[in-house]
Amino acid sequence: MSLRATAVDPADLGANVRARRRALGLTLEQLAEASGVSPAMISEVERSVKNPTVKLAYQIALALGCSLTDLLEDGAAEAPEVVRAGDRRTLVDPETGVERHGLSPAMLRRGLELVWYSLPPGASAGEMTANRRGIVEHVVVVQGALTIRLGGQPTRLAKGDGIAYRPQTTVEYRNAGRTPCAFILLSDATRAR
Repeated sequence: MSLRATAVDPADLGANVRARRRALGLTLEQLAEASGVSPAMISEVERSVKNPTVKLAYQIALALGCSLTDLLEDGAAEAPEVVRAGDRRTLVDPETGVERHGLSPAMLRRGLELVWYSLPPGASAGEMTANRRGIVEHVVVVQGALTIRLGGQPTRLAKGDGIAYRPQTTVEYRNAGRTPCAFILLSDATRAR
């Protein structure tokens, strides 16, 4: 059995590298430093003067935050996805008034869940059971104060404070204060097994 392949046009690859670099706001020098590939070589790739080796293309892709396949297949980073406040997928607990707003469906498709929680004074989102293995969660408080209980152990966070943890134990988000609390939760399942 033979595999038929279509070679990547150096012009397409160069345009893809340039578009992704610009979308990330990187200079040639910044991309060179991040990738370990010389600025001259990156410039030649972008101008379609040279086609890089697989190794160099892989290093450039990693520095651009994409896979080599992504770099070979499309030019620009995806178009922005706007999610209006009124269009968010929202769950409101009728008993406590706790609100959970999904913020980015595009990220969810990549294994990242971005959520905004609002907790009225004295409210709790309730104790949640352990999440599956490999999940990492990051919380940043944007208003008020939050007490997060991991396996029953409380940690108090003020506005601007953050915490990262593996939720392989019970988790509870509680606003023990007298003012509303809001926080952003990023759940990363990209390495979950």
